[in-house]
Amino acid sequence: MIDNKELIDIKEKNYRQIYKLFFENGALAKPQIAKTLGLSLPTVVHNINKLLFENKIKEYGLAPSQGGRPATAYTLIPDAFIAIGVEIQQKDIKVLALNLKGKTTALKIFPAPFSNTEKYITEICHHIHSFITEHQYEPQQILGIGISIQGIVNHTGDSILYGRVLDCEKLNIIQIQQHFNVPVKFFHDVKCAAAAELWTVKYIDNAIYVSISEHLGGAIILNNQIDLGKQGYSGALEHLQINPTGKACYCGKKGCLETYCSVSALIAPSESLTQFFTKLEQNDSNTLQRWNNYLDALAQGLNYVYLLLERDIILGGEIAQYLYQTDIIEQLQQRIEKLNPFPIKGQFIRIAEQHNNATAMGAALPFITAYLP
Repeated sequence: MIDNKELIDIKEKNYRQIYKLFFENGALAKPQIAKTLGLSLPTVVHNINKLLFENKIKEYGLAPSQGGRPATAYTLIPDAFIAIGVEIQQKDIKVLALNLKGKTTALKIFPAPFSNTEKYITEICHHIHSFITEHQYEPQQILGIGISIQGIVNHTGDSILYGRVLDCEKLNIIQIQQHFNVPVKFFHDVKCAAAAELWTVKYIDNAIYVSISEHLGGAIILNNQIDLGKQGYSGALEHLQINPTGKACYCGKKGCLETYCSVSALIAPSESLTQFFTKLEQNDSNTLQRWNNYLDALAQGLNYVYLLLERDIILGGEIAQYLYQTDIIEQLQQRIEKLNPFPIKGQFIRIAEQHNNATAMGAALPFITAYLP
């Protein structure tokens, strides 16, 4: 005999199975659901009515006829719940909303020069609230707010372990959480971008994600998960030292990969990436020399990483969109192959598929994935 707890568990399992099916299919009719899951029609009808009442699904015309009267079809309401991703940068913040399908439904950039002050916290919270109000999101609709920051974050997402780029180590999530009635968490910016890549590609067994933007950063993907390491420092390839007497890094050391392979190290202060790659295409001699020096340094750093982990390398960040223009990936791979003492078979470097707003998207994703049935 089934006791009450077992009965509740079975009902909950049926409900979640049916709800999950809508995430995996465009539109479904009750008979389809019953057949697919091996459930009775009354059980399906009960749960469909519950999902309709909760505004998680809606009617979607008629299903194709199977010989009799066409059945009503139903489909997921992807905007029933959203998560908010916030990317904190030096000069502004980017705020976006991500629905249950991982689609960006709203995006806005607010000017907000960073400062480690209560005034700054109040300002960015005001911007987030205005974004919520502008798009008429209800409090019960918001699963959480993820904040991407240029700093190493602890495993619980409530404090910054290392934040020299923005001088943000004194920030604590409580300062922001008190402004909201939904969960708020910090996330490391590069790990956010890697998480967005995982979502977009669907499955990545093992890889090294390298973000090349104003600053350099890395994340290690193991068994389709972002590896955080013991404290959170895993993947910080930007501080691999390739020249002990080289350029000064913001970390206080010299010759870190950051000082040779970030976008800041590549372009001149008054130059944009677009301008740089335009001159590169025009075979400008100075630009070609800078580019070759850059690729040499990047190959040196990535070779160390590849030797240690022997995993495919995914290149993301601001530079990613420019890497399609020439045979850059082939050039970089050839450089690494020359440095590596072992023979490497096949292509092992690719460009990230998700690089538009990847960091803000990745900050919102943990709340979406935690919600999914």
